[in-house]
Amino acid sequence: MSGVLTVSTAQLKQVTLLSVFTELELSALLQCGKVIQPEAYSNVVIEGELSWGMYLVVQGQVGIYKVNKLSGNVYEVGQLQAGSFFGEMSLIDQQPRSATVQTLTDCTLFFIGKSDFLQVVQATPGLKERFHESCIQQLVGRLRALNDDYVVSQYQLWKNALKLGQEAA
Repeated sequence: MSGVLTVSTAQLKQVTLLSVFTELELSALLQCGKVIQPEAYSNVVIEGELSWGMYLVVQGQVGIYKVNKLSGNVYEVGQLQAGSFFGEMSLIDQQPRSATVQTLTDCTLFFIGKSDFLQVVQATPGLKERFHESCIQQLVGRLRALNDDYVVSQYQLWKNALKLGQEAA
């Protein structure tokens, strides 16, 4: 991508996970993060690798991919647009990446390393708790959506299985 884009506190505020941060706290994040601009179809993180921080999607679109541990096949499980984020779990635990994230378009991402992020949230009393609450709210939302998707997919599977069984009889 040509040219370097800067990121503003207003853009960070659009990321739902960071909506609990004040303007001053977002400014501190801007000071320790960095803008990266990968081209389309670049791997940003790879499932299983060590986690070093969180990414915010400023411009563009990324795909989220998981490996089926039984078959080894890779499946797209979602897409993220500007205002979204990924890698937030690395700010909380020491586990490797849970998915591969690949750019689907040229992108502008904002990376915040774990140690820098922790310094910012620990510098302001109560910010770590506000951030963790925001993470919990995001996780609950994702779990609810996953539950809905699971119920619909199971219904479709059983409906198709019953239909095939009737056709075979």
